[in-house]
Amino acid sequence: MTGIDHQAVSRLCWLGVTCVVLTLSGCKSDNEAVALPSPSDSSIPLHSPVPDDDAVKRAYTSFIAMLDHADSLPESSRKQQLSTLMVEPQLSRVLKRTEELRSKELTSYGKVIVHITSVEVTGNDATLRDCQDSSKAGLMKIGSHEKINRGVQKGNTKAYVIKAADGEWRVSKYVVLGEGC
Repeated sequence: MTGIDHQAVSRLCWLGVTCVVLTLSGCKSDNEAVALPSPSDSSIPLHSPVPDDDAVKRAYTSFIAMLDHADSLPESSRKQQLSTLMVEPQLSRVLKRTEELRSKELTSYGKVIVHITSVEVTGNDATLRDCQDSSKAGLMKIGSHEKINRGVQKGNTKAYVIKAADGEWRVSKYVVLGEGC
């Protein structure tokens, strides 16, 4: 063959064979319509539910992340934003603490890193243990950014988490047990 690339001819042949096979495999001589399976016919769920212990871990991790900057949330929406991750009595404790910090012209800095060690779920209640690292987080003065304190590398904490009426897990109580895990 002259002027024609042998690889191009080979690709055209394969393309032609593929088209013929696909065309013939989809044809029926009696032109019957074939019903596609409906979502309810499927044995595989469209959205698999998240196991409760995983949902508790995610809720707690989000709670800790929000605590890292709760005092910097806009005052007008602070309670609403916090209530997406916590319920009473924890919600009131965090709101009170942010007011105390502001009155002393203090703010939080850094990020706490969670190291969840256990989760126990019983119905709509869960208890979570964490050996968190807050060594790069703490409090500082708002104006000067002078660091007042910082956390510890291994902080033993416990959180009580409940499943609310909307099906979401929220922290109801957060307890710092002390240094060392």
